[in-house]
Amino acid sequence: MKRKYFLLFFILLLVIICGIAVVFNLWDILPVAGTASSNKIEENISEPVAEEETGENATGEERDANASGEETGATATTQENSIDTSAELSTELSIVITSGINNTTKKIALTFDAGWEYANAEALLNLLYEYNIKATFFTRGMWVKDHPDLAIGIVTGGHSLENHSLNHGHMVTMTDEEVRNEISQTTRIIKDITDYQPGLFRPPYGEYDERILRILKEEGYPYTILWTVDSHDWAEELNGVKITKDYVVNRVLNNASDGGIILMHVGGYETVNALPEIIDGLRAKGYELVKVEDML
Repeated sequence: MKRKYFLLFFILLLVIICGIAVVFNLWDILPVAGTASSNKIEENISEPVAEEETGENATGEERDANASGEETGATATTQENSIDTSAELSTELSIVITSGINNTTKKIALTFDAGWEYANAEALLNLLYEYNIKATFFTRGMWVKDHPDLAIGIVTGGHSLENHSLNHGHMVTMTDEEVRNEISQTTRIIKDITDYQPGLFRPPYGEYDERILRILKEEGYPYTILWTVDSHDWAEELNGVKITKDYVVNRVLNNASDGGIILMHVGGYETVNALPEIIDGLRAKGYELVKVEDML
């Protein structure tokens, strides 16, 4: 009888031990909160959310940059701050210039953009001749085609006649083919009419991107020229302030610097009236007035 009870006790003990063993095996197999498996699931869920947030932030920054470019006339995305035009890339991209880079002490350049207006061109050329100043003109290709005598007068006067695109459009919105056409057609027109080979480019509205700089370099333009001082001569009124002759003169003289590049326009409202005082004022400050190419 005792032997029978002992046998039953032994069998019950074996059942309990086997049950405990099964429970521990299941515990090892099942995932537990906080383990590597559950963390991986959380990572897979969170990664796309992070990417979407980054995309939204980038879009917002681009919108802000574009708005700033439209308001100030600067590059659409403030490209001189975002594109690396260092020596490593100089063989691939046109280098963006905002001031002289070579022996620029007490040198400064007057530059004149020509889009559509031309009535003041002869008066400007006469003033530059009178003061014995050589300047840099950035002209639209069609401007040269429409006013060949003025274009020839710029070159024969010893000034530089450089590329300002064919039609003065927003080149950052154009296809590669359209950008290349804007550049190459202007090069051809200037060369055919004046026998001058342009080598500098000023983008309309100051807008450019890395793609445009690459095409410019391929088209034979090692430098993209911006400016140190915008004279505001293109406006009659700006932010509620009337742009007078004195305003233009003071803006240029107060912001003059070694190696500076002054942005002015052939069709500027007060440009002809302001130019003599600008020249006298810059010379009084000790500046030598040169072409942009003389500071590169």
